[in-house]
Amino acid sequence: MADETSTKTRIQRTMRLGMCEVCAAKEACYACPKCEVKTCSLPCVQIHKKELNCDGQRDRTKFVPLNEMTSREFMSDYCFLEECTRYAENRKSDPCKRFTHDQRNLPVTQHRMRMAAKKRNINLRLQLENFSRHKENTTFLNWKLGRFHWRVEWLFANIPCEASLPRNIVRFVDEECNEELTLSDLVVKYVDLQHETARDQRKLLANHQTAGIGQLSFWLRAEGVRRSSTRCYLLDSTKTLGENLVGRTIVEFPTILVTYEPKPPGGYEAIDSSEEFEEEQEEDLPVTKPGPSSNAVAEDLDDSHDVYYKLAAAFAGEDVSETEDDEEFEEIYKQRVVL
Repeated sequence: MADETSTKTRIQRTMRLGMCEVCAAKEACYACPKCEVKTCSLPCVQIHKKELNCDGQRDRTKFVPLNEMTSREFMSDYCFLEECTRYAENRKSDPCKRFTHDQRNLPVTQHRMRMAAKKRNINLRLQLENFSRHKENTTFLNWKLGRFHWRVEWLFANIPCEASLPRNIVRFVDEECNEELTLSDLVVKYVDLQHETARDQRKLLANHQTAGIGQLSFWLRAEGVRRSSTRCYLLDSTKTLGENLVGRTIVEFPTILVTYEPKPPGGYEAIDSSEEFEEEQEEDLPVTKPGPSSNAVAEDLDDSHDVYYKLAAAFAGEDVSETEDDEEFEEIYKQRVVL
């Protein structure tokens, strides 16, 4: 008797699901929690997961109408919110996630560097401590001599295609470059074959070494402007590193592209300082919309503030923390000010 009852219940359940949507030969026994595809056996379940790229896990963020929610949906939502709460708490206690905004109080060394750069008319931007560029930065300020020693990233462009380098660019890094040296003096060790570094990189830098120091052009990668990843400034090789950085925005340390052609490397475009200034000005301008003049709006705001301060002065001697007083104050303010 019990077997007949269980068999009848199973038949009713399978009939409710209908036929298998994979093989269409048997009655369905299962429904996928995620895509609700009806299947009859394990092979059909595996086929449906492979064809639809389905993991079989119910989407807990899927919208369900209130009249269709059951105790299972309510419990699932509750567990989901609990998981979100635990995740947020774990992020707060994670030391790597402490800094989520720019700190006003910089360490003494970084504060001195930024102020010294500001005196030189260099906009030095220091990233948060978890950024890789900040970790790599070895720039320091010799406080006694008042001299910067910059970390410089050299990108030699137009490298022969057989080198199989991304964008045909090879990268070198100098951890300490005296700002009082010219660009030609700083890069000579990569171009002049009398230096060991130049001889070691003969295969990659053959074209630059053949052109010579006098034919090389230097380009500073732009920062703080639109499309900064593809824009650069032309530098003067006869001027010092510090003079070339005046009026520029530097994120941690400068990146200089070196090419033997009098034009920017492939994929880059030249930009002038005036263009950078104009773009920054455009970003700062507020969006204006048609409406009353600014003077009229300012007068209306002044009148509203005057009414507000008069009412506040009238209630200055009374306790306005109670709800009744707040409501009375709000009614009087609405009567006096027409919004």
